[in-house]
Amino acid sequence: MKVMKFGGTSVADAKAWKQVYSIVSQEKDVVIVVSATTKTTNDLLLAADLAKENKLSEALEVSERILKRHTDIIDELVDDETHSEIFTRCYEWINKHIELLNNYLLGIHTLGELTPRSNDVISSLGERLSSFLIAQIGPLYSVDSIHVDSKEVIKTNSDFGKAIPKSKDIAAAINEVKEPLEAGKTVIMGGFYGSNSKGEITTLGRGGSDYTASLVGLALGVDDIEIWTDVSGMYTCDPRMVPTATPIPDISFNEAAELAYFGAKVLHPATIQPAVERNIPVWIKNTFRPNDHGTKIYATAPLDDTLRAIAFKKDITIVTVTSTRMLLAYGFLARVFNIFEKHQVSVDLVSTSEVSVSMSVDSKERLDPVIEELMEVGHVHIHDKMALVCVVGQRFLKSTGIAARVFKTVDKYPIQLISQGSSDINLSFVVENEHLIYVVQELHKEFFEK
Repeated sequence: MKVMKFGGTSVADAKAWKQVYSIVSQEKDVVIVVSATTKTTNDLLLAADLAKENKLSEALEVSERILKRHTDIIDELVDDETHSEIFTRCYEWINKHIELLNNYLLGIHTLGELTPRSNDVISSLGERLSSFLIAQIGPLYSVDSIHVDSKEVIKTNSDFGKAIPKSKDIAAAINEVKEPLEAGKTVIMGGFYGSNSKGEITTLGRGGSDYTASLVGLALGVDDIEIWTDVSGMYTCDPRMVPTATPIPDISFNEAAELAYFGAKVLHPATIQPAVERNIPVWIKNTFRPNDHGTKIYATAPLDDTLRAIAFKKDITIVTVTSTRMLLAYGFLARVFNIFEKHQVSVDLVSTSEVSVSMSVDSKERLDPVIEELMEVGHVHIHDKMALVCVVGQRFLKSTGIAARVFKTVDKYPIQLISQGSSDINLSFVVENEHLIYVVQELHKEFFEK
């Protein structure tokens, strides 16, 4: 048994849907998790923002674009004369959900307010559309599929926008998936969304379809979790930045989690955790080149070379707090980090000296009130337009010369912050955005192109 997740580019249009069907039709005992079609989630969020900004007509134009995107796919895949029942069901489903979207947009426009709860309902519509439609059309392409609504399975708390799954509740609800599987059906679900204890729609955050696949895989105890996308696995670096980057055949759970967290966008950072709990291998595969090996992620993946890969994040911010009160004092760092926790701002890297502490954050959202409170602790300095670079491998703490090679390679660029500390698998540092491309290309050349 396995879970296969297909991302937005894998379900972008009718041609892509046919490719998904050709892959899935070869499988048995499989659950399919699908994302929204490419651009749909962005369009849904755009429409909501336009409605809030008193631009209802523009919001409705975006809604019409979403409608056309899905009806075009149905028109190409389903003959309305030969399969009129399926054709009608699909059109009714699309129209029903576009009408729901338009009603929400009207409400947002009228009130001039967009709540996190409303945003979750709206942003979930892409997966609710794609999963139902793909399941309905499956039998026409040799897939005996049935739709299961993810809100009945993926149970979460009520943190709208970034809901936390409740594993016990998901395990209790997994029969919604087990029963059709045991009847020989291919189950198709939407990723990214679930529901709280009141039945209200929640979302797991952007990229949450990977997380959905892993949560379902954990609850079912599957043999494999496959993430199907438009690249042939995880790469030694982002090939858009480094054209010479190559796919990684095998990688450990810990290394993959580090790469995902520090910017490798092929995998959602939270995907690994449920898989680790039961040691379920996770595969990254290419929908459009299904015979490629891809990347296998598992606990004991061997590493022959010094490094496994390089990841990065652009547009991060460095917050530095300086205070002589920090010298020989206890509780200072606790006070600083309590401020970040209070405002729910996540910190990536930390570096301290006797009188200062520097922290990197990858989002400026909610950062202003953090800075305001930090100014009561000490002098605050902000460096923005920075980039975080993370080199990932194994046994860093027991190896010699790795850090020297890294920093000698990039010694012509100013480094703002360095972090290794207790980690045995990554060395991270911060440079200016404008230097990022040169830094990662030179590091890749040093470690992977000899």
